[in-house]
Amino acid sequence: MILPDVMEVGLNVAFCGTAAGTKSAQAGAYYAGPGNAFWATLHRIGLTPRELRPTEYAELLDYGAGLTDIVGYSAR
Repeated sequence: MILPDVMEVGLNVAFCGTAAGTKSAQAGAYYAGPGNAFWATLHRIGLTPRELRPTEYAELLDYGAGLTDIVGYSAR
């Protein structure tokens, strides 16, 4: 599954993965696999005021961050 890009002009940071893993594809959300520390890390470093759930990935734009992946980009 190719997840939609979460991008806009003027972002402070854009995270680029390689492709959605099995759990992320099943959930239809970025970094949704069990044990994936992505969302906890974003909160721990202060990028987000709370730990977002993977299904809330579009909210990253509110914090100046975006998401994309190489496989999805090259397949378009």
